Amino acid sequence: MVLLLLVLVGFSAGCIGSSSNSTTSPTSTAPKEPQKQAYVDVNGTRIYLNEIHFYMYGLKTCPHCRHMHEWIPQEYGEKALTYYELVDNQTNMNLFNQLAQLTGITGVPAIAITYNGTLYAVIEGEFNVTATPEILATAIKNDGVLLFTGKTYLLSYKDPKARLVIKALYTIFVRHEPVNVQEILNELKGNSTANSTGNSTG
Repeated sequence: MVLLLLVLVGFSAGCIGSSSNSTTSPTSTAPKEPQKQAYVDVNGTRIYLNEIHFYMYGLKTCPHCRHMHEWIPQEYGEKALTYYELVDNQTNMNLFNQLAQLTGITGVPAIAITYNGTLYAVIEGEFNVTATPEILATAIKNDGVLLFTGKTYLLSYKDPKARLVIKALYTIFVRHEPVNVQEILNELKGNSTANSTGNSTG
């Protein structure tokens, strides 16, 4: 199911640590009219569009970031995006570096998606934002956070170690505050027989 989702989402590369220049574009750059449909039904899961919020770390010099910065508001409204600029902003750069240490994400845009205040996806690179309801429905059905970093991982809310990472990601993206990366890494390596914080799905 997640592999099918990857085809639907149509990821492309970001600007840091990647040599790909492919992009996925909306059909029009003109602003859309306000959404007439209050929700999208994805296989029986209703995703209310006004409950979706995006948090993005990006660079003003990155064409992928600029594209996503325009496309998200076109699809979901001006208030649906919180943007953190990395150029000349040491606070944002420090938080992005913590994100990299925890997830291996080194490219921008780096985007988190919340639904009704709950984190359900973290994505490295540009993606088809019209597939957001499908991403959310998949994460909700699997009770976790989908992490797209070249491979796809599911961080389960039921796994205590995965919850440590999810909480840190929420803090970095939504609360926009630093975390103690070393303490988190030590806890992840600590007294458990589990070898990873989530299941690779792709």
